[in-house]
Amino acid sequence: MANSVATKRLENVTECAICAGDLADARVLPCVHTFCLKCIDTWSQSKTGGERVSCAICRKEFEIPEGGTAGLPKNYFVEKLLKVKKLSTTLSEGEIFCDVCCDDKGKSGKKMKKAVVYCVECRRNMCEKCCRYHQKFRLPGIHKVVELNNENGVDELLLKFPENVCDKHADESLKIYCFDCEAAVCMMCYIKSHNSHKCADIKEVAEDLGKQMSSNAASLADRVTECQTVLKNVEENERKFCNSVAETEKSICERADKLKQLVEDHKQTLLDQLSVSKDKQLKQTANVREEIERHQIVLENFIRYYNEVKQKGSACDIAKLAGELNARSKELQKVKIGIHMCDDYNVTEVKFTSLQADDELKSVFGNLTVDVQGKRKAFGSLCCLSLFDRC
Repeated sequence: MANSVATKRLENVTECAICAGDLADARVLPCVHTFCLKCIDTWSQSKTGGERVSCAICRKEFEIPEGGTAGLPKNYFVEKLLKVKKLSTTLSEGEIFCDVCCDDKGKSGKKMKKAVVYCVECRRNMCEKCCRYHQKFRLPGIHKVVELNNENGVDELLLKFPENVCDKHADESLKIYCFDCEAAVCMMCYIKSHNSHKCADIKEVAEDLGKQMSSNAASLADRVTECQTVLKNVEENERKFCNSVAETEKSICERADKLKQLVEDHKQTLLDQLSVSKDKQLKQTANVREEIERHQIVLENFIRYYNEVKQKGSACDIAKLAGELNARSKELQKVKIGIHMCDDYNVTEVKFTSLQADDELKSVFGNLTVDVQGKRKAFGSLCCLSLFDRC
């Protein structure tokens, strides 16, 4: 059960929001949202380098690199999670057989051997014999194997997977963090390009970066609370508005009963006007709610990804991702939910008044007042809508 829950958490991070499938050739945008490269191409409608495209989730614009979307950085952390997810699923389905021996089954008639290791580079399961040959003939220092054990959960498999290697030096692991470049580098990169920069051991830096990530995650959680508060205010305004509309409708009907058929047409005109105001207000409220809920989802997904990186990522993962994660976190923290996302939201006030005696004609029946209030008044107090009354 615990393993299935952990696998479900991985699906939340490894699923493409555009195609709803597992991320394929995952590329990360400056806003930290990750999509399949093919989905980004489809979404961007084949725009070329230098042109700007908005993120499919948060609508934050980014510039397509020279050479096209293929120049967007890969999300190695997500790729590792996908490998772990696939391996965990395979382990949970039962006994795993050697992928190398499988070709010999039909020819020799021998039974397939149980796999004991998984090669991260080859992406193949191997038995003990095949593993020995693999270790003997592979290029040294490149291929890493993970022992297969049905008792291993997702978290245990993540710990067993090797650290990321350097993009420029395939046989070198990332062990140094450069503060000047805010990047994780290998020893060769340090010697060639970063020896004059301020650097430190990546494991020591990861602890401090992890603390900063925890602090930022807490701040983002406050923004989620802000979303919930503003949504509650919007819903309260909607409830009061609907109640006021109902009371106004009742007043109009009571007045119409007294004047009977003489004012029936005028009554219907006012009710139509009221209905238009109601539809407009409810549509506006629905738009604001959708925008705030979408931003809330963005915040919650970012926090979830933030926590997955902090809890499941290695020191190398944290060091590589912390810079862009923290930068995006600060951007999200600057968003004022009640102001930035409610520019077009106004609270409409309607009032029915009757100023003349009952023996007058249409002008006696009354007028419908529609008062559209500004957003500051709407969000400054839940009591911005007064009860509708009749003079």
